[in-house]
Amino acid sequence: MAIKQVIKYNSNNKYFVGFLQSMINESKVVGSVSQSNGSIVLRLEDEDTKALEEFSILSSKYLPHSLFLGEIQTIKVDTHSVESQITSPSYNISACPKCLELLTDPSSSNYLNDFIKCNHYSNEINQDYIDDKYYSPHYSHGSDLLVADSTKINKLFIMTDDEIKALLSIEKPTLKVTIKDETLKELTGKKFINIKSPHSIKSNLVALNARESEIEYLFFEHSDDLKVIVVQKNTTIIRDVRAVSNQLQNLDSDGVVNRFLNISQEAGFEKGSMAANLSTRNGISFIVSNQAGAKKVINFQEFKAKDVLELMRSDENKSKLLSNFTKKYPSIMRELSDNNDYNLFETISAILELEDKSFESVSDKSLEFHGNGGLKIDTNFSDDGFDYVSFIGSIMSFKLAGTDEHYLAYSIFEALGDMAITTLSQLKAKFKIENFVMMGDMFENSVIYSRILSKFQLAKPYFSKGFALND
Repeated sequence: MAIKQVIKYNSNNKYFVGFLQSMINESKVVGSVSQSNGSIVLRLEDEDTKALEEFSILSSKYLPHSLFLGEIQTIKVDTHSVESQITSPSYNISACPKCLELLTDPSSSNYLNDFIKCNHYSNEINQDYIDDKYYSPHYSHGSDLLVADSTKINKLFIMTDDEIKALLSIEKPTLKVTIKDETLKELTGKKFINIKSPHSIKSNLVALNARESEIEYLFFEHSDDLKVIVVQKNTTIIRDVRAVSNQLQNLDSDGVVNRFLNISQEAGFEKGSMAANLSTRNGISFIVSNQAGAKKVINFQEFKAKDVLELMRSDENKSKLLSNFTKKYPSIMRELSDNNDYNLFETISAILELEDKSFESVSDKSLEFHGNGGLKIDTNFSDDGFDYVSFIGSIMSFKLAGTDEHYLAYSIFEALGDMAITTLSQLKAKFKIENFVMMGDMFENSVIYSRILSKFQLAKPYFSKGFALND
């Protein structure tokens, strides 16, 4: 008899199956492990109870959690295992639990050894991954936070269990979380902050030294090496510089269309699909794939603050709005006039009078609103494409009416989500396609993400489990 486990694993990377192979070898249990088609299959003979128990001890103590882990099914089978010998490439993942034990145990020969390299996932080559970050107890504007003491997570932040599991996974991603600790709020001047747990040997040693000095966290320069968001039960990769997620096949010369085709393939959409790509880096676009091929059928034109303001001045109704807005908020209009190359979210930041002019700044402001139902922001289209004039004019109108900035920011993201749903529904009617892919780094904002999940639920929008949503 043998024990068979089928582990859902949403990535083609080999390090997790490599950890299992290493534990099979170390425990000397008769068994095998294989990986294909989004699953890992583990078979272990149960005749040698001592070896099986040793494997169980090793896996309980040293097998890390992964962002890509899904459901695990365990059954008894009659077939015997065929022994495997899996090898894995090297990946830029965290030091594993066994390495951390060797690094922090004073009796270990590798105690505080900053040259230690993980070879516990059957990796062929120990490649060097340099951590060039500078970690400091002093906060600088825009810094991310390194959690030096993981036992203090619930004291410092408001996080779900799934967010904590993601934070402490072997991939060690960056997550945007709500600050709970009043001292940290005062120190940073923030309510939300990007955090990660120690990823490299260097950051683990720095964190160890901080803990010994009773320092709970450190700061380092902002980095998007692996950005993840957890919404409800969905763990989604926004960006991945470290190449731990699935790597794109070359299916199209256009980068956005290529990502869409790869995600559609992952989802098993064989009879056509369409996507909403909401990206701060690549713009907003809608893509359709059918028997005729794949292409962007709607592509938002570039936003230029100068052009939008000029169009507002030339419109009878919008010019009155602009005049009234200028009288009440002359400093905002001066800023927009002096910075006429502002992009969309820089312009919105200026209108909302936010200190930082960025997508992230508007996104953070939207997270401060905890009610239900936003304002009706205009997200219509004109003959020239998306009607930026009405969109910005709508935001200015609500600002003039004294709307709280956090409610207005929330409404903007909710409106963009509704616009995506409406547009996809219209494209569905035109192209007779019912498979929907969601892409782009704007889904880093949980307001848009949650709006899509709740209002578009019956359409079953697909968020990739193995690919990053943006380059």
